[in-house]
Amino acid sequence: MSASEHEAGLRWLASRGRRVARPTPYIDALLATRNAVTIHSLPWFLLFGPLALLGAIGHLQLFGASVIAPAYFACFAIQLTTSLTVRSRQRQLAKQTHPWPGATGARPGGWFLASAVLAYGGGVALALSMLSTAPAYAAGWLTLLGVSALCSVTILAGFLRGPVLAQDEASFAVYRELLAENLHGAAPALAAVPPILEVVTGHRLPPGYGPLTIAYAGLVVAAELIAYVRGRHPLPPGHYGDPLPTPSDVDWSPPKAV
Repeated sequence: MSASEHEAGLRWLASRGRRVARPTPYIDALLATRNAVTIHSLPWFLLFGPLALLGAIGHLQLFGASVIAPAYFACFAIQLTTSLTVRSRQRQLAKQTHPWPGATGARPGGWFLASAVLAYGGGVALALSMLSTAPAYAAGWLTLLGVSALCSVTILAGFLRGPVLAQDEASFAVYRELLAENLHGAAPALAAVPPILEVVTGHRLPPGYGPLTIAYAGLVVAAELIAYVRGRHPLPPGHYGDPLPTPSDVDWSPPKAV
């Protein structure tokens, strides 16, 4: 484990109300799985990068030139690379973990589900309303939303069905918080933001849809941001590592006369 991963783990614990001098070895290893962008990401990027490029080219040939297709496929590659890197590091840690008794009870929160409904339901509604004026663009957008939904479901299922990584109540609390973070790798907002590029470039978006597209993306981003903030919880009392040293008292009284 690198020093930067160790320091990042200390900051993560402190941000949730548990400042320690050094985390327990298991919690330290668990927190290290957060750092997804490492050399371990390279094999996944080499897999999904070319696939995303081929997917974007194929989409452009089927549905015509569009600025959103490359953006969507870039998001797919980044999401899958990041989430699978985390999962691969978690699988390595799982080999050192005894099965945790009971389930986590974890599931996406209400605001996260609301952001997903807004992203995919709202996107489908907008795309269907464009079928009469821009059929090729609408069909292409529907296809991209479908692939985005498949990508998000794959990420959610991977984390929710993975083994519980915990050895005691403290590490279980850390795992629960990390799981809540990892679920945001599905990022419904990434299904809603790329169409804003059409508003900026004025490329193929039908007339009158600019304000609707901006409002749609803004609602999804706001809902997911609320979901992320509400999903953060302070860690309960427990043994998370070595406590910080208590500063010694300083005697500020004037020196005695000799």
